[in-house]
Amino acid sequence: MKLPTRRTVQHLRDVVRVLVARDQKSRYSNTLMGVLWAVASPVLFLLTFYLLFRVILPLNIPNYASHVFVGLVVWSWFQNTVSDSVGCIVGNPGAVNQPRFPVVALPVAVATSHFVTILLTLPLLVVILWFEGATPGVSLLSLPLLIGCQYLFVLAVGFLVAGLNVRFRDLAYIVPILLQLGYFATPIFYDLSSVPPEVMQYVGLNPMLVLIEAYRAVLIRGEWPDANLILLVLAGSCLLLLITMRYFLRARDGFLEEI
Repeated sequence: MKLPTRRTVQHLRDVVRVLVARDQKSRYSNTLMGVLWAVASPVLFLLTFYLLFRVILPLNIPNYASHVFVGLVVWSWFQNTVSDSVGCIVGNPGAVNQPRFPVVALPVAVATSHFVTILLTLPLLVVILWFEGATPGVSLLSLPLLIGCQYLFVLAVGFLVAGLNVRFRDLAYIVPILLQLGYFATPIFYDLSSVPPEVMQYVGLNPMLVLIEAYRAVLIRGEWPDANLILLVLAGSCLLLLITMRYFLRARDGFLEEI
């Protein structure tokens, strides 16, 4: 794979910036609540889970609201990026048809835009952590590493589904099902300790589980994340990104014929 030039990288960065700004503006421009919708969805899920598993069927998980909200925010970045990446190529034939348009910018813009949306939920997350007496400390310094690790992972999966869906349109129906299964297989509203040992060996292979538990350790308990697991996920995400980007770039020449 040929290394991009500095000019190419700068052009890609400028295109991604424009795409992200356009996406953020169009997403909330015609709504009454505006950017508050970025917070409304995780809040509604939080209230639902809190009512079910804190009031009706208590799971006895400390700082349950923080536990759930951290899981929801982290998972939503992954889920929304993958969901939107599926159609980011087939949904933009005009952009793909432009000779100098960097098609690779489309999945990158999707992942970046949803990260910006996640940033909008941070004030509420801080309030919830403070209200429940969470004790974040110096371990907050590891957050950039966790964010970077997750960005690489979601971007790698985004490249994969974006490229595959151009040729295999069934993926648009398969991905939501897989995401729904992944949602319930990841300890978002329940605790990792409730997973049976015989199942844990399979659930533990989920990179999102490692990331969510790492965010909780840092934000709720003020602990450092497991360095070995994070480095493993980081290395795996880098490798996966190289593989999926290579596939995406090879498939790029056939995009116009398929769409």
